[in-house]
Amino acid sequence: MSVDYKSAKHLCNVIRRQVDSCFSDLHMHFTIHNENERAKAFSADAREIGNHPAGKYVLRYPNVDNTQKIMEKNRTRFVSIARYNSPGFLGFFQSNAYMALCFVNYTRFETLDDLRNHLLHISWHAIALYKEYEEYRKSKNGKIPKTFIDDHNILIPNLTDRQLHHRNLIGDIFSASVQTLQGRDEAFKALSKQRIIATLSANVSFRAEEFPFPMCIDTLEYLFNDNIVQYKKSKRTLLTAVQIAEDIGDTYEAPSIEQWRSFSFPAQQMAWAGFDKETILGAALYTGESTYAQSIADMISENIGIKPKIITNIQDYNPFTNQEANTRLHKKLCKELLNNLQRRMARREDFKLILEIIDKQNQAFQDGKLMGWCVPALVPVADMIKKCSNDDIFENVLQDAITLFEREVENIEWDTLSYLSKKLFYIKRDYGDLPWKTILQVTSGDDEFSSIHSGLVMAQQLTEEHKAEQAKRNADSTEKKTANISDFISPHAIKR
Repeated sequence: MSVDYKSAKHLCNVIRRQVDSCFSDLHMHFTIHNENERAKAFSADAREIGNHPAGKYVLRYPNVDNTQKIMEKNRTRFVSIARYNSPGFLGFFQSNAYMALCFVNYTRFETLDDLRNHLLHISWHAIALYKEYEEYRKSKNGKIPKTFIDDHNILIPNLTDRQLHHRNLIGDIFSASVQTLQGRDEAFKALSKQRIIATLSANVSFRAEEFPFPMCIDTLEYLFNDNIVQYKKSKRTLLTAVQIAEDIGDTYEAPSIEQWRSFSFPAQQMAWAGFDKETILGAALYTGESTYAQSIADMISENIGIKPKIITNIQDYNPFTNQEANTRLHKKLCKELLNNLQRRMARREDFKLILEIIDKQNQAFQDGKLMGWCVPALVPVADMIKKCSNDDIFENVLQDAITLFEREVENIEWDTLSYLSKKLFYIKRDYGDLPWKTILQVTSGDDEFSSIHSGLVMAQQLTEEHKAEQAKRNADSTEKKTANISDFISPHAIKR
């Protein structure tokens, strides 16, 4: 059950007032909306936005295409800051006002705690950009590095991937710190568990490698258990949380973020392939090539109380192990498939068995599982056996088909399948499913996938031809039976 609108609105107002109390010229505006109703909610907020000194820049922003793209999304996020800067007269009566625009899809949150965690997180993104712009504006000639674009008085984050991941880290530290300072001691553990479980699960649009918060769990646990009392003496909770977040965040630079990716990205690939949390942790701990991934898996297991499965090998793609091991497994599965076919194939009609295997492999393909996939080698084999003129020469045809399979399967390189698997994973994670039409578009748009695309198309044609032939046979059989019945009930067929 998701959070209701009224509760989400109240929580947004509470956080907005907290930010306003510490940064008087930064106004947090949360447009709260239902799934696929962002544009409608934004339109309803137009008057409120327009009442802010910087609101006119939001409502009159000229880049219609960018605005439209944002309105079509559903993810809760901080978007930009509209700025109003008046120089005053001869340096007097200067006036600055900033409005941070955030969109909140309350229906995607199951609890108020989850929503609070994320609202504070995106508030940090707004605060970080606001602080950076103020520093930039006050610096001499504005000559300091910046990570934003100033477009028609709209400040838009322009972060590299590494900078974004680091800001996400600090945003989570900020969220946990604010709540701990306010006496919500369970918030830190809840946020830690939330990020870890999400990393080990398949959640649409959540990119776990971009949220390295679990990397600093031990550091924060030490701070909150042993040193938080001195921080709680401050009456300005939010500013104290800003200081904690910046101090701790600065100790986690690029190497820490890369270490987190070495675990989180393979974990996501396995989660979207349908593996459970215990298997994912076991794969990282017992088969992982990266010592960082192993230590992170061990830390995560201890923090959330999930016991990793003891694994020596997985009969599927294992992104934690090396490519050579995956290549060997791919070839092994193809070989086992061939041996199985040899045992089961005895006559021409058995080509239907190959069609069943092709169908199962393509279903697995659509799920993102490409280990042992060899449809481009199976299709010509099925076609050869189907065209066998009679069962007397079947053994010779079968041997020729086996030779053809062995030759064709060598052209299906695991490196190419692995590359394609990653591309399909990105699509499935962003959109939740992988339509066949999308698969054909992806494989047709890259020369490296040409043989894969041809195999998919030929398999589709072969299957459709078989279904058409089967339908015709069924129709002919029905027609023949009808004719026989007609003959039987005909008056001429009755002997007196």
